[in-house]
Amino acid sequence: MELLVKTTAKLYECRDTAKRFFGSEFNDAVKPYKNVLLDHKKASGKETLECLIDCLKSDSIQGNGMAVLMFNAAAVELIENLLQP
Repeated sequence: MELLVKTTAKLYECRDTAKRFFGSEFNDAVKPYKNVLLDHKKASGKETLECLIDCLKSDSIQGNGMAVLMFNAAAVELIENLLQP
């Protein structure tokens, strides 16, 4: 349980950092990453966090810290949208 809580905190930290960095442009900046995750979810039938892990393992983002940050932020945004009534 502790690992889950710490992982969740790190994901929120990434999202909050991206929001501070992009400011009012955050929604536009995160949208392409959300779309990639949503496309992967549809194609694979996996949950958001599983898709996030797949994307983070992708060779195309290795060494790209901003992409990692944005994929993490996008995952948080998608999960929060699912949890809102």
